[in-house]
Amino acid sequence: MSGQRWLYWMLLVLCLIPVLVSCGGPSPTPTPLSLPPTRPPATPTVAPSPTPIPPTPTLTPTPRPSPTALPSPTPEPSPTPAPPTPTPIPTVPIGGLAERTGQEVTVEGRVVAVASFSKGFKFTLDDGTGQVVLLMWLNVYDDCRDARKINLGARVRATGTVQTYEGQLQIAPQWGRQVKALQAAAPSAPAHQIASITAADQGQRVMIEGTVARIEKSESNVRLFVNDGSGEMLVLLWPNIYDRIPNRERLDTPGTPVQVVGEVKIYRGTLEVIPVLPYDVVVR
Repeated sequence: MSGQRWLYWMLLVLCLIPVLVSCGGPSPTPTPLSLPPTRPPATPTVAPSPTPIPPTPTLTPTPRPSPTALPSPTPEPSPTPAPPTPTPIPTVPIGGLAERTGQEVTVEGRVVAVASFSKGFKFTLDDGTGQVVLLMWLNVYDDCRDARKINLGARVRATGTVQTYEGQLQIAPQWGRQVKALQAAAPSAPAHQIASITAADQGQRVMIEGTVARIEKSESNVRLFVNDGSGEMLVLLWPNIYDRIPNRERLDTPGTPVQVVGEVKIYRGTLEVIPVLPYDVVVR
């Protein structure tokens, strides 16, 4: 019995010890439990927008310089050949042209006579062996650069076809360049005062100088009146002459100075001077 009681008291002491300890002194500070730190709520991570890449500028390709060509050596100039010496055109004696009818020949001669007709002009050439008429139609005369120089006394070379008209030998060029003045004509008409010209001078070649008094035009001719202070003279101009006078428009103005060379004629009792070539009238 005593042994069971001892065991009982021992168990009781053991149960009271913790109570007494807690009542007899400060209770020990409980050691806080270490909790893992609270993680803040996860913020969704937004991926950063990609930085826009600027467009790559289009580069214009730089042209590659072509290789510098080496200068070609300058060739030495060839010696300039001398111009060929023109072959002189052989001339035919005018005295032998009768045997060359229909042939193209070249002749030379001095102008000893001049005549005019509606479609052209005639120049009689003489070379000492004979005479031939140089026939220049209006288109040939207009095309001839030496037309101004060809008059009485001029020395002329002409190429053309030999022909016969009313028993007279003629040579007819086709172009103006086939007629060349080798020596220009010199003034051969003596100067006259208008008052000194009389019927006795009919058929003579004279030169007058004065101013235009008046002018009368018709379809068939032009009548020009020239006054030199001593008198007045009628100058008759046929259309083929008038149309080719240099500066002829000035003849319409009274007082215009003019020089005229022509043949003295009498028509219905009136003296007149008739030029044969356009260059027989010089408008000053």
